[in-house]
Amino acid sequence: MSGFPAPSENISAPPQTPGNVSRIAQVLIILLAAVLHYVALGNAKPLQSANDRSRWSTVWSLVERGTFQIDEIRQRPGWDTIDLVRVDGHYYSTKPPLLTSIVAGITWCVQRTTGWNLIDHLQSLTFAVLLIVNLIPFIVSLVVWVAILNRVSDQSWTRLIGLTMASFGTLQSPFLMTLNNHTVAATSLTFALNALLRILDEQENCPRWVYSLCGIASAWGVVNELPAALFFVFALLLSFRKSARLTLIYFVPAAAVPLIGLLITNVIATGSWKPTYADYGTEKYRFVVDGIPSYWMNPQGIDRNLDSPWAYFWHCIIGHHGIFSLSPIALLALAGWCRFGASSFASSSQPSQEASSDSHNGPRRDLTALRTLLSVGLLTTVVVIAFYMTRTQNYNYGGVSCGLRWAIWLIPLWILATSPVLDLWGRIRPLRFVTLLLLSASIYSAWEPIDNPWRHPWLFQWMEARGWINYSVPRVKLERPLWTWFESIPQLESDESGWIEFTSLQPGLPAKRIRLTSRLASTSTPSGMRTLEIRESGGVLGSTERVRNLLINAEKFHRGDSPAEFLMWTDRKVTAVEQQEDLAFVRGLPRKVGYDARIVRYLKTPLRPEALRCVQAAAHVSYSETDQSEPLIYRCDTWLSREVPFGVAQVEFRISDTRGVILFQERWTVSDCYPKVPPFDPATVVQPEMTH
Repeated sequence: MSGFPAPSENISAPPQTPGNVSRIAQVLIILLAAVLHYVALGNAKPLQSANDRSRWSTVWSLVERGTFQIDEIRQRPGWDTIDLVRVDGHYYSTKPPLLTSIVAGITWCVQRTTGWNLIDHLQSLTFAVLLIVNLIPFIVSLVVWVAILNRVSDQSWTRLIGLTMASFGTLQSPFLMTLNNHTVAATSLTFALNALLRILDEQENCPRWVYSLCGIASAWGVVNELPAALFFVFALLLSFRKSARLTLIYFVPAAAVPLIGLLITNVIATGSWKPTYADYGTEKYRFVVDGIPSYWMNPQGIDRNLDSPWAYFWHCIIGHHGIFSLSPIALLALAGWCRFGASSFASSSQPSQEASSDSHNGPRRDLTALRTLLSVGLLTTVVVIAFYMTRTQNYNYGGVSCGLRWAIWLIPLWILATSPVLDLWGRIRPLRFVTLLLLSASIYSAWEPIDNPWRHPWLFQWMEARGWINYSVPRVKLERPLWTWFESIPQLESDESGWIEFTSLQPGLPAKRIRLTSRLASTSTPSGMRTLEIRESGGVLGSTERVRNLLINAEKFHRGDSPAEFLMWTDRKVTAVEQQEDLAFVRGLPRKVGYDARIVRYLKTPLRPEALRCVQAAAHVSYSETDQSEPLIYRCDTWLSREVPFGVAQVEFRISDTRGVILFQERWTVSDCYPKVPPFDPATVVQPEMTH
């Protein structure tokens, strides 16, 4: 019987071909990526940066209050943000409102389904929302990358390395752990690239819905990354050239949906069609409320815009935030752009023996589409980098983050550009090894900050530790040595006394108060001496008062002498223990240690509606009362202000063990004083002094 095999014939299943192995490997890579990113997302903490908090604040306001105003939620500890603007007395996020509105809708649905809310179930709810918004679209985009790589290459090496790069080797990975627009734009660009490849492929009769997909995906990239408008224009023109009718009927209407949505949400949110960040540098960003200036009136750290254009370009390309230094696999994209126009491209892209084993997957597609998109990728990258080079007022590398955030959406263009080089290098064993090294370094840069992308890149930290770069804010310098937690002694004319009262609140106890009063000492003491009266009440003392007096040489105090030099005791009965108690009180510490000024802070007090401008200073010392006892860490933080008597508006004392466990903590804040604080002067917050 011809329809049955002969008894001697082998009827076992056919052996797997290299193409089958390649497809299995692609599935395994995607599954591994899904598992690892899922675990990382589950471990990531929400609200890790001002950027993150700005978006989630708007989400909370939309879900709970039906408004884009974030005035209420930013008052909650852990929710405030510097990424905000002030319009008509209200605060709004600086982030584009369309994505936030969609996320708010998803959050509302998850809340109604689970009963969670963003206050009581922050970790669980943000995980569920980011799973929907970030991770699932990313995993789907990896499936799309399989289609793209199978279309542009017939080599298993290129397909597997390209997919591994997309799965693990880019800075998309750490940003999937946080609510942001960059990964959303990158994912949408992947969908747009695949659709555009199909539209431009001469060998395929492209379905009409592909035009719609290309339109909405490329436009969705624009509403999340405004510079992606350049790619959108390219996609529109290329689609129009292929079929003007299908572009007008399918591409344009689909693209209009997100673009119109962005305009509508902008108008609803702020009353303007312009993106909020278009007002950077205006009074919407730079404002003073209750004496406290906005962050952008005096930006800190890397936001201070210190680098020259050439230095900024250097660090963006191969420096501490460099595209090629952090993701060296992108060097293959640069080589791919250089190679795609070479005359040898066509011949070198013919399948080798290994590639021909994949021939059952179908003939390689028309290379014209690939060449066209490589040109688009190169031109788009150059223009976008040039655009950010022109923004000289905002040379901050995207702020504190693990890479150039504004370049993440370009990643799909770079992955596509590596394919011609991977085709060539895949045939040469030493170059395969180089490729794996570049990919490994890129994976490290992507996964080292996987738990928190809102920190500087590892290369930045490495260079900073060696003193090669320094973006830190110079510490405020004190004009003289400071050995006490208060900075001055009031010296009023005649017999007037200057005083200040501090209040400390402890759970379950009456409010504690301490009043310092400075007055002229009696005539029997040396000239220039002041009496410092210390009056304590409340707390464990109840209604009783504890009063003691110290004699201070004001001239030596203001000269910067130590407490042992400016304190004087006239009572011959005073003991050494009492003297040490007095010294410890004025020092705020058990041993003599100088205070170091740190940064400018603004402190709200009962003294006036506007905050006091303060310089935070601190000192700490390790001290043990006996040789046998374990040493403890004593720390004193003081908020120095020249607007109040004694020059201090708040002081905090803390004792901890060597493991960092806090054993005692007490904060005293000014509640009243004489002379009264002067009226608020806006000029004091325009240019903070660097000396105090």
